[in-house]
Amino acid sequence: MPSTTIHINDELLLKIDKITKEKGISRNRFIIQACQMALDNNDGKWPKNFFKTELNENDLKLLGEGISEMEKAIISMRRNRGDIQL
Repeated sequence: MPSTTIHINDELLLKIDKITKEKGISRNRFIIQACQMALDNNDGKWPKNFFKTELNENDLKLLGEGISEMEKAIISMRRNRGDIQL
């Protein structure tokens, strides 16, 4: 079976661990079940208007700031590779 690596923040991981302990299942099983449920509920499609493109000037500014902040965070957290150009 293929495998993949995901990165989960500490807060979410603590919640997952609590639920998996209560249910007596592994993290892996829980994540697989959550993914399957998401696919079943949405049939693998994005919710309507998820990619809404009508942004006003302020929203575009905030989006740009968020992208810049995200790029800086990604670059600062890279430990196993050299610098990259985004």
